[in-house]
Amino acid sequence: MARLLFDVFYDEECVREAVFQKWRQNLDQEEINVYSAMIDATKDFFDWLLLAD
Repeated sequence: MARLLFDVFYDEECVREAVFQKWRQNLDQEEINVYSAMIDATKDFFDWLLLAD
């Protein structure tokens, strides 16, 4: 579900790539533990962003 939402937000230009990257890179340790499932669910999305550049 998270991947689908990220794709829609990106495709509809609701959220810029830089914002996605900032969110992923700036999680503190408490957030990483809480959102580890979200990070796992969006791994393919971020891999795709890297390849799209």
